[in-house]
Amino acid sequence: MKYADRANKPLLISLLNLVLPEGVHVHDIVKYRDREQERDTVYSKKTTLDLVCEDDDGNIFSVEVQRETGDVFFQRCVYYAAGHYHGELMERDFYDKLHPVYLIAFLEGKFPHEDNSQWDSDNVVSEYSFIEKRTKEFAPATIFVTFVELGRFKKKESECVIERDKLFYWFKHSYKFDASPRCAADDPQMQSLVEATRIAAFTPEKKNIYNLEIMNEKDREYLEKLKVEAAERTKTLELAAKMKTKCMSVADIVEITGLTAEQVEAL
Repeated sequence: MKYADRANKPLLISLLNLVLPEGVHVHDIVKYRDREQERDTVYSKKTTLDLVCEDDDGNIFSVEVQRETGDVFFQRCVYYAAGHYHGELMERDFYDKLHPVYLIAFLEGKFPHEDNSQWDSDNVVSEYSFIEKRTKEFAPATIFVTFVELGRFKKKESECVIERDKLFYWFKHSYKFDASPRCAADDPQMQSLVEATRIAAFTPEKKNIYNLEIMNEKDREYLEKLKVEAAERTKTLELAAKMKTKCMSVADIVEITGLTAEQVEAL
């Protein structure tokens, strides 16, 4: 899962913000959690997630990719989310320490709704939270479950104008492309996603070569930076030496050049 790569954090933040409930916005991700939750007891079921992260407000986001949903898929998602929710509290913590948990599942197929006529290519994201049955009043923010039903998304590339449609289209059809699709043109976010997908598809051997090339490039950039810094330092020292020949005070030379008094006196 390319979004699990910390190098792709901006892509993950963008993805979360496209599908999270209205009013919920991720500014930064400060922690990636272990994908496997601990058992509550020795008899409890162990849960494994594709990706779990925490933002700068303490909210927890679980991201899954699923081919099949099954009859008890919703219960499974709530089980995962509830495990994270109650796992936030340490001994002697109070309940005001709890932060909302958002579980987001990208489904290759469709979630079985009671009325499938309500769902189409413009309505593929379903959101579940606690709500009062009679008044439809929302409960305080606790556990949210979101399904992105890619099996319902049927738009053609030419019909994908908004960012979310472009993203869903790429999720469904990326395997067909050898180069960037037209919908990624002039869209830096989509181009970054296309590049991340390309790298994620590398064989282990090719990925090792790619990583070595990146490391070598960073080494070259670092050496070039050192050269520039050394040249600038030499110029500063030469300037300070000229100032000394003009009988300028050490204090004035320090103020102008940024050197220390010891460095000036040593010239």
